[in-house]
Amino acid sequence: MNSEEISELKGVLEQREALYRLLARIYKHEADAALLDALRAADFPADDGSDLAAGFSELADWLRDPKTDDPVTELAVDFAHTFLGAGIAEGLVAYPFESVYTSPQRLVMQDAWEDVCRIYRAHGLARAKDMDMHEDQIGLECEFMAILAAEGCRALEKGDEAALEKSLSEQLAFCEKHLANWTGAFCADARKAALTGFYRGAARATADFIRTDLGLLRDLMGKEAA
Repeated sequence: MNSEEISELKGVLEQREALYRLLARIYKHEADAALLDALRAADFPADDGSDLAAGFSELADWLRDPKTDDPVTELAVDFAHTFLGAGIAEGLVAYPFESVYTSPQRLVMQDAWEDVCRIYRAHGLARAKDMDMHEDQIGLECEFMAILAAEGCRALEKGDEAALEKSLSEQLAFCEKHLANWTGAFCADARKAALTGFYRGAARATADFIRTDLGLLRDLMGKEAA
């Protein structure tokens, strides 16, 4: 690769890492004031007709005009309602775990969870003692993709083409087998269940980003969809 191609790819990897880290933060825990302040100051994608841009536009609209004077509490209620089923005796809940969407019984800690745990361990990532969620939670899977994207960027900066190719291959494999395998259905459920434009917009943007990122990774690796 020439210097221009290296610079362009570096920018792509950095943007992907940043977006995966943002999605990880949105889904791992309830929003706090720091996250909302950061999002208000963020440069969201320009309106290009994509669901990614439309989703972030919906999220930004909510940030400008929340329905209450306490947006943090409003989002905490929505997070618990949409992703944990709090206060719901019957109705749709978007449980944010891959196993729920890929196992016949829609249960947690099934085959997908076991495989994700194995992959994390292979990359030297240990479960934090205070972590209170299963490893195939969408926020953790997005965080893992951010870690891999950062590894790829470091390999690119060092000129280590073998390490870069390995990183991209691992990103493609994880996105293909895990994230992209279930997040479309999860995000569709989240959009239906969410009470706020914040989480409806986040879900819309998430689904489009992961779908598009899978295509990008396939292009970078010169592979076609199976």
